[in-house]
This record gives sequence, C-alpha cells and structure tokens, in this order.
Amino acid sequence: MNPSRRHLLAAGLCGAVSLRLPAQAQSRGPAAAPLGQLGLDATQFGLRPGAGEDQSQRLQAALGEAAKRSAPLLLPPGRYRVGKVALPDGARLVGVPEATRLVTADGGPILIARHLGRASLSGLVLDGLDIPSPQRSALLEADAVGAITVADLVFVNAGSVGMTLNRCGGSIGASSFRKMRDAALFSLDSRGLAIEGNAVEDCGNNGIQIWRGEAGDDGSIVRGNRVERIRADAGGDGPNGNGISLYRAGGVVIEGNQLRDCAMTFIRNNSGSGVQMLGNQGRRCGETALYSEFAFEGAIIANNLVEDCAQGANITNLDHGGRLAVFANNIIRNARKAVAPNGKEPVGGLGVHVEAEAAVTGNVIENASETGISLGWSWGMRNLAATGNIVRKAGIGISVSLVPKERNALIANNVIAEARNGAVVGTEYGKPVTGDLTRAPDARAAGVRVENNAVS
Repeated sequence: MNPSRRHLLAAGLCGAVSLRLPAQAQSRGPAAAPLGQLGLDATQFGLRPGAGEDQSQRLQAALGEAAKRSAPLLLPPGRYRVGKVALPDGARLVGVPEATRLVTADGGPILIARHLGRASLSGLVLDGLDIPSPQRSALLEADAVGAITVADLVFVNAGSVGMTLNRCGGSIGASSFRKMRDAALFSLDSRGLAIEGNAVEDCGNNGIQIWRGEAGDDGSIVRGNRVERIRADAGGDGPNGNGISLYRAGGVVIEGNQLRDCAMTFIRNNSGSGVQMLGNQGRRCGETALYSEFAFEGAIIANNLVEDCAQGANITNLDHGGRLAVFANNIIRNARKAVAPNGKEPVGGLGVHVEAEAAVTGNVIENASETGISLGWSWGMRNLAATGNIVRKAGIGISVSLVPKERNALIANNVIAEARNGAVVGTEYGKPVTGDLTRAPDARAAGVRVENNAVS
C-alpha cells in the first residue's frame, strides 16, 4: 500500500533531522540539538507523542532554543498534554495538520503569546477537552503581538473561547473552530487583523468578535469565512447569538462570508463607523440578519443575499447618532415577523429599516410579512431615499414615518407588486395614517416626494 501524503509529511518533518545526523550528535542534550533542513525536531527535547504526563516544560525549552536559532520547531504527529506554554519572540511552531494535537493540561490556556514582535503557528490541533473556563479564557491567548500568523489550526472543545487577541496585528487563516462554549475568536483593540478563510461551527454565544475598548478605527478584514450554528446560550437581546459581531470597531470590511443558522444576527455592527458589509450570504437567523446600530456613521451594506430571517436589515438608532448609510443591490427574501430567541413579543417582518441620511437603492425584497422598506420610526426619520428597488409580496411595500414635523424623503422609480396594504403608506409609530400615496397625495405627507413608481 502506498504511504499517504500525511505520512510522508510526518516522516519528512521528524526524519529530516535524524537521518542526517551521526549517532554522536543525536545523543547530545537539548542545548546541542542539531538543526535539520526543515527545522528543529521537538522530540530531541524529550517530547514524546502520546505521553500521559504534562510536557509543558519540555515544549517551553524547545521553543526557546528554536527561537534562539531563528528556526521552526517541528512537532511530530501525536497527542501532547501541555498548558500555559509561553511563545518566545519569533516563535514558529509547526505540526502535521489534524495529526499534531496539543491538549490542555489543566483546563487553562494551551499557548500564550505576550509582548512579541511576531509569532507563527501552523498545522496544530488545540483541544480544550470541553472543560469550562472563565469568560474569555482561550486555548490560544495573544496580547500585544505585532504580527501573529495562524494557519491551518484546529481549535476544538474550548471551555470558553478558541482564540483571544488583545492589541494584535497579523492574520488568522484557513483554520477551524469547532464546539466553543462561548465564541470562536475574540479580538480587542486590533492593530489590523486579517481573518480569512476560516470555518466556525457550533459556538455557544458568538462566532467572530471584533471589539474595541473605545470607538476607533480598527481596520480589520473579515473575509471568506464560513460561520454556522451560533447559539445564544447566555441570553440577552443582542450581545449574543451573532455570527460576526463588531463593537466600536470602525473601518472593518466584512466580505464574502457564508453564514447559516445564527440565533440572532449574521453580522452585527454596534457603534462602528465606516463599516462595510459586502457580498455576504446568510440563511436562517432568529432576528435581524444585517445590523448597524447605535453610534455609527458611514455604513455600506451592499450585494448581500439574505433569506429566512425575522428581518433583513436594520440601520438604526438616530437617537444615539446612528446615521449615514447606503443599502444597495441586496436580495432579501422571507423576512417574517417572529419571536426572537429569549424574546417575548414577535419582532421583524421588515425587509430593511433605515433612519437618517440613508440611500436604499437597487435592492430586491420579496416576502416581507409586514413592510418591504421602512423609512424612519417615530421622530427618527431624516433625509431618506428609496429609489430603484423591487418590492414584491409585502404587507406595505414602502412605509415612511410622518411623526417628524420636518421631513425630507424621496420614494421614486421603485417597482412594487402585491403589497396587500398599500404600495407606499405614511405611518406614525408603525401604524398607517394615510392611504396609498402612489394613488393620491396626502397633506399629512408633506416633505415626502412619491413619484414614478410602478405598482401592480
């Protein structure tokens, strides 16, 4: 039988050193361990695959020696029981993907990186054994690392979070996060992270979280990830149950992600300015699929496809300064009013809701049980445009709040079909107060221009 590619790789990693060394060199202690073509072999420091004892000190010593030599440390396939191993500056720890498994020794962090210029990890499985941990304790904890590179890692069975990053830059890519009690990845005060091509599955509260202690430019990129089955075990009406969660993090680009079965929201931006949600696809969430809320300015939500949610998108909270948005070229299907997880009353039924300095253009919205496009709520309605959209099968096609004394809104060149309760309707606190404004003007809707809409 031909050897598998994995076996060949393992043999290359572990045999590159020993096959080239004389017997005398192999018998020397760790300090004199020779360097092979690919790096330093961790087994020369006494690390033994499958050993039952805690091997943290041996791994620590091996990492230190490899860093001194500016060489990768190679870990052969097998299971290693370790905990709280501190990565030295310049560490490069390399395992065999899916075969080199680091298992928590005491339920705490497995690897720690603090105050480093750079560190790199690849080809490892980090297993937390599902031992409950304090909030935001992680299998891999990084703090103040200029550039951390994580590639082809598996984080599994975390007692809280898979990976936490505080004041870090770098990239997290092509890795898997499975069965986290809290979240897959939590970043605080990022220095520009790239989080790309990862798989996140079965998390208790959130998938990927990008937060800041104070509102500011974060600059992270979250692209091409697959996020599935995110619960909201800790309850609440927004902090939990989100596939991708931003808090105070500005300038973040969230692009091309696949999201499925999130308890609350696919992508939730709370108080982050200049955030872009582009070309994402989401199916099945319990509340609002795409959210930009509270003190944000400058949200672009474009080219997304959302199906089967209580609400398609919510761009809201003018009362907290939430304003300035473009919602363009999205497809929203099957937004049906429903009781959200941990909720008491039905919510949603809207394709999209906006409040201030917002353009809603070029979208296709179908099967919104209450309203296709909602312009404003109560007094929160200022400088809004809904143009060039297609709304089909809704309660109201487009609603506009008439509570503000001064209004400025344009509703033009839309195609509205099968709107049971009117194509364009003025409302107060969500209740209709006019007839269909595409059929006849109403003095109560002064400041709202309704023109050139095709209604059937």
